[in-house]
Amino acid sequence: MAHTYTHSPRPVGGPISFTLKGDRLTVDSGRKVQEVRLGAVEAVRMTYEPGRFGQKVYRTRIRMTDGKTFAFSSLTWRSLVEAKSQPEEYRSFARALFSAIAAANPQARFLAGKSGPLWLVTAVLTGASLLAMAYLVWRALQMNATGIALLGGLFALMGIWQLEPLVRLNRPRSFDPAAPPEELMPQEA
Repeated sequence: MAHTYTHSPRPVGGPISFTLKGDRLTVDSGRKVQEVRLGAVEAVRMTYEPGRFGQKVYRTRIRMTDGKTFAFSSLTWRSLVEAKSQPEEYRSFARALFSAIAAANPQARFLAGKSGPLWLVTAVLTGASLLAMAYLVWRALQMNATGIALLGGLFALMGIWQLEPLVRLNRPRSFDPAAPPEELMPQEA
């Protein structure tokens, strides 16, 4: 049985279609058709990437033993301003692909989150930014600058809202291909 997934990764440009059949994946970008042997997959990485306009985007990146990579995400662009989430399609295709990769190459690594160094830098910068905002609010309150304190508090809350999931969900770890991390899969509508 063949599994397919199609998405437009950018607001401008055509869709990319993935067709999974046995131990082969066909990637059709409209300009070029490539066939990928799943036995040559070195690593699979799932990440959370906040999208524009507050959309949650989940991405899977596949790295081959020859260093080539390809990716697909849970979001498809329909125009310059309209994007649509595809939670059911993404979940179904990702699960089928992970199973096929594990069967074709038992040595393939399945990773969740960002790489360790990148995640650490993101976590440190996020913490430093939030501490700086807290210090700004504290100093503004000491000087009776209530407006600045409220504005700083608002920016701090927006930062927590946007950055906390980025740090929490992208914590580096490995996962079992039969049970991908639910927090890195879009929720079904």
